[in-house]
Amino acid sequence: MKEINKIRPMPELLYRSCRVASAFGKPAKLAIIDLLIKRGPLTLYEISEAIHRSKPTTCQHLSKLKNLDIVRFETKTKGTKYWIKYPEEVKIILDSIEAFVKRVIIGVNAKT
Repeated sequence: MKEINKIRPMPELLYRSCRVASAFGKPAKLAIIDLLIKRGPLTLYEISEAIHRSKPTTCQHLSKLKNLDIVRFETKTKGTKYWIKYPEEVKIILDSIEAFVKRVIIGVNAKT
């Protein structure tokens, strides 16, 4: 029997970082994250209306964000509310992305 190589292709932290970064790279997921940061806990209906997606599509995005520990939820008799699990850290990520994009845009415009 062959010995199984137990060395992972990348460290766990890098793997998880890539998965989280990927979520921030998807327009609908980024819209949900940004919405929840700005407005706080919302229902599926409120989120789907705000990002102009169907409830099933929005639910799929929320499910992936929950699996990444970006979004939390609580179900009550009036429905389920979703919110950002670590708002301070997520806000830093959003601000960093915005600052980077603005800097790139300035650089691009400066070269023309």
